[in-house]
Amino acid sequence: MYVPTPTERDPHPQAGQPWWLIIGPGFAALIGLFLLTVVYRFDGLSALQVELHMSSQALLLSGLVAYLVAAAIAFPAGLLLGARFPTSLTVAGLGLMLLGVLAVAFVPNSALLVVGRVLTGLGAGAAIGVTAALIRRLPTGRGLAAGVTGGLGVLAMVIAPFLGSLLSDALSFRLVYVVAALFVFAALVVTGVIGIVALTKKETRHTRRYEQG
Repeated sequence: MYVPTPTERDPHPQAGQPWWLIIGPGFAALIGLFLLTVVYRFDGLSALQVELHMSSQALLLSGLVAYLVAAAIAFPAGLLLGARFPTSLTVAGLGLMLLGVLAVAFVPNSALLVVGRVLTGLGAGAAIGVTAALIRRLPTGRGLAAGVTGGLGVLAMVIAPFLGSLLSDALSFRLVYVVAALFVFAALVVTGVIGIVALTKKETRHTRRYEQG
């Protein structure tokens, strides 16, 4: 009796994750990096700092340090589990980011700012970790994907203070975070759709293997 080899059962037994799985967490990671530096401006005090009556030290601790610490805590989880559960972790991270961004958008005083920044940092750290995990699992083009993602991340951090200043000066710093919430929601939708497509393709492959086996 002829017994098919493992290669014949699965034409791509060593294939890594498809590149398009990076779109959702990558989008979320870019939003997170943008939000990291948007609290600052290069030509003076930010509108957030003025409206909430914060000193430069308080803004540093609540706006930057709290964000970075939270992101550093969540990053390992995204890196270790992101390749296995990219959609679940990214959706959870985006949910935290959405809560955090809305909290900052409607924060009444500086005491509660740190809560919003911690939530946003946790979500951003998880998304960055998932993105890194998926890039590591790419069958080809890992260097290119890492370079493009890293370049866009740096660009997001650099332009965030400028865009944030323009919107804040024209209207209010709160509008910056309302707009950011819309982008986070869009990333949630994109991630959900991609996750459904990936699950459908996975079930189709399993069905074909069962029928052929």
